[in-house]
Amino acid sequence: MIIPTLGTGLFIGAGQALAVGGPAALVGSYVFISILMYCLATAVAEVAAHQPRTFGTMITHGYQYSSGHLGFALAYLRWYSLALLVPFEVTTAMVSLGQWDPAPSVAVRVTAVTLAIFLFNMLPEREFMRSEILFTGLKLFTTIGFIIVSIYMAIRGMPGTSIRGFRYWHEPGPLSEYLVSGHGGRALGFLQCLLYIVIAFSFIPELIVQRAERRDSETPSSILRSTRLSSLLLFTLYTLSAFMMTFMSPFDEPLLTNNGLGAGASPFVVGIDRAGIRALSTLARALICISSLASGRSFLYHSSRTLCALAETGHAPTLFTARNRLSVPYVAVIASALFSIFGYLSVSVSSSSVHNSLMYFITTSGSISWLGACLVYIRFRRQTSEEGFVQVYQSSIQPYGAYLSIAGCAALPLANCLLMAFPSPPADEAPALSGLKIRNAVPVYISIGTFWMLYLSHRFRTSLTQGFTSFRTVPIDQGQNKVGASSAESSGQRVWWEMARPRKESSAHPVEAGPTMGP
Repeated sequence: MIIPTLGTGLFIGAGQALAVGGPAALVGSYVFISILMYCLATAVAEVAAHQPRTFGTMITHGYQYSSGHLGFALAYLRWYSLALLVPFEVTTAMVSLGQWDPAPSVAVRVTAVTLAIFLFNMLPEREFMRSEILFTGLKLFTTIGFIIVSIYMAIRGMPGTSIRGFRYWHEPGPLSEYLVSGHGGRALGFLQCLLYIVIAFSFIPELIVQRAERRDSETPSSILRSTRLSSLLLFTLYTLSAFMMTFMSPFDEPLLTNNGLGAGASPFVVGIDRAGIRALSTLARALICISSLASGRSFLYHSSRTLCALAETGHAPTLFTARNRLSVPYVAVIASALFSIFGYLSVSVSSSSVHNSLMYFITTSGSISWLGACLVYIRFRRQTSEEGFVQVYQSSIQPYGAYLSIAGCAALPLANCLLMAFPSPPADEAPALSGLKIRNAVPVYISIGTFWMLYLSHRFRTSLTQGFTSFRTVPIDQGQNKVGASSAESSGQRVWWEMARPRKESSAHPVEAGPTMGP
């Protein structure tokens, strides 16, 4: 099933990607990243199918198959990145409503959206899941509706307008030049286009597999099958939507980048505005805003449950396991919701700029998470081979898909460094690009630095008590290929400041996380 976090990264993020790369680069970028994510998702699903755990993908597999340092850094990176997706969605809502300029009224709207997201997460689990189904259906309806409108405008046009077809592929053209002219500029435009559309895929493979772990823990073969199906459905919908966007707006439309300040209008909205259908334009903006709210509430849910699971497995203070009478881990929800304060930056800075800063931080963290997941998979595959286990649930594209994912995920942050090496054009020649690169690069390096700070601080803490350790080679269970494998799991928790200490032999199977993760 398609998870409920789809939507706004596609609706808004693709606008900037279209502006810098052109229609051909936009479609090519979505195809490339979709292939990359499919390879990654199937690799993660293999590990999950071996020994399904509720929070295996997000937390315990990193500790089990790699070093405790990497497991710690990846788990916390996923927690705070998912939490930062909440203010990202809030600023996306402001952008979709056209609230680009900083003003006191923006604070009121940010507060309203943030409060709605928080209150949804204080609902009982069953009620939250019911609302999840409703919002997922609404976003699917919105996406499919945009596709239908795009097709209609492309082949028939609206009253008073001409048929569009592939007009924007011919004029202004299939590829845009970025930073420099000629073929080099088109290549750089494709690279920047890739960086812009990654936000639509951030943490999607992990969340898809985690959902499959929760639903199919008793039937491991279903985990890989469910992951394949969900990935193909989601990535097909993304690529088709991106293709339809190329019929709706030319890449030189200033509204796509809010006149060079950052995120702007969705290509779907631009196309509807150009057709002069005011009522449909208002409806489209409202639906994108609601999609932002729906995605924000889902990300806060995933973030808070990840933090709660970290606490229940002994990797965070037990304070975060506290639940109210509705069984809501309210302390974890409050702690994760505190990141929403970044949404108030839109009061003093353009919401388009805030959107881009959060986007670059989150996408870089997502790339690091994907790299870590691939390393965990390679360690898992090596250990199962050394132990002589036969992987019953294995994807035909692995391990080559994992190596492709490693190369692709490592190249994404490096691409931003490459773009930084090119001087910005003069402001009077390209106001949409001048001065934008520095603002985009800073969040990338902060994200990388934060991850290394987590990793090195955990390693330093370990060295004080146990000496330096590297990747562990521990005996692993044959998992679902042997009856009663789960009975070997250890019980009991470690206090969070002792998480660096190596486990005994029975600890090859980390403690099962308590709460269940939503779809």
